[in-house]
Amino acid sequence: MKLQEVPEAEKDQYNQFVAAEESGSFLQSWEWGQWQAALGRQVVRLKILDDSGQQIGTVQFIKMPIWGKRHYIYAPYGPVLAGGEQLQVAHSAGSGQASEKLKEFLLCLKTKFSHAAFIRIEPKQKISWSENQLVRKSQNIQPGKTLLIDLSKSEEQLLSEMHHKTRYNIKVAQKHGVEIKDEFAISVGHGLFFDEALKLIQETSKRQKFTTFSQGYYRKMADFFALGSKGAVNLHIYKAIFRNQLLGAAFMVDFGSTRTFLFGGSSQFHKNVMAPYLLHWKAMEDAKNLGLKHYDFWGTETSSGETPGFVRFKLGFGGQEKEYGGAYDIVNNKLLYKTYSLGRAINKLRKKISPK
Repeated sequence: MKLQEVPEAEKDQYNQFVAAEESGSFLQSWEWGQWQAALGRQVVRLKILDDSGQQIGTVQFIKMPIWGKRHYIYAPYGPVLAGGEQLQVAHSAGSGQASEKLKEFLLCLKTKFSHAAFIRIEPKQKISWSENQLVRKSQNIQPGKTLLIDLSKSEEQLLSEMHHKTRYNIKVAQKHGVEIKDEFAISVGHGLFFDEALKLIQETSKRQKFTTFSQGYYRKMADFFALGSKGAVNLHIYKAIFRNQLLGAAFMVDFGSTRTFLFGGSSQFHKNVMAPYLLHWKAMEDAKNLGLKHYDFWGTETSSGETPGFVRFKLGFGGQEKEYGGAYDIVNNKLLYKTYSLGRAINKLRKKISPK
């Protein structure tokens, strides 16, 4: 087995491989790597080759700082494996051979990134790590479970598979004349209600107690994908407007055959007009008309295992829940890893007991 860095000349082929696989994600796309580089992070993209030189996977790693010059290497929703499980099976018959191929892959990563404190992989597909001493289970960074809507179904079928209250709320929003705009804004000021959309996302995160980014992050992201990245990843900013007031906003990302709902917010005003329901239905309709096959609601679980309101909202749209493989760490420096893990645990406890 061999790991080979991907040159920029092979950008399109790289994206095509990632997009074609069920385990592929926009987080492993070339453009998302460029976005991470724009944030000041080093990115490494690799092809995974078997002994015959055939490509059986790709993986994009991001260099993440710990403190000082210390760092770890992280692959969000990576590696992406051909056929879903080929790395595990590796064209061999017998679990013993498959286990050896998996061990070989992990050793290749340890050699390639020996300078890192540890290497974190978070593949979508579930891989059997039984009896493998090179990895240890870690806390998920990306959603470990999500909700996928199959856009190949007719609109009538999609509506029929929703919870009856969700269908009703879509009709309520339509009846009240809620207007949905998909504005991929590149104008001065980022277009209509852009600042209000950022404030709405942050207000919603505080109200529903989930973490979010700064307004500067969202602004820079909009600028980057509108002006600095013309490729396989497309950003959409949906806005729900009622009586010239913004009631809902959402950042959507299109990659391959999937539209993913990344960030969103809803207003506390005019809740009776049910604007967020129509926003997502319109985003699904638009994605379907573009020929996309899936609408990904991006997470249906919390670290506490609870089911808060925003998760119940998503589940009302029907679809199928899908659970991913989760995050695993390959440790190079045991002392640094223990120190890092202890620091994270202390920080998590401090946030939990700090006054709201």
